[in-house]
Amino acid sequence: MNSRPPVKPTTVEPFKHVIDEYKHQAQTITCTCGWHGSSQAADRGGSEWTAHLFEVRGKKR
Repeated sequence: MNSRPPVKPTTVEPFKHVIDEYKHQAQTITCTCGWHGSSQAADRGGSEWTAHLFEVRGKKR
């Protein structure tokens, strides 16, 4: 008789905020969550895409 509890299968969730579509000429990105914006960097700071990632993922530590 096996005394170990049953092992639950591990499920891998897909990334929720990754580039789904990138248009080079227009410099636009569509995220897998449906967000759409620019990948062009602003004068002082990151792009709309970077701001979206900070908003949903948080800043890197």
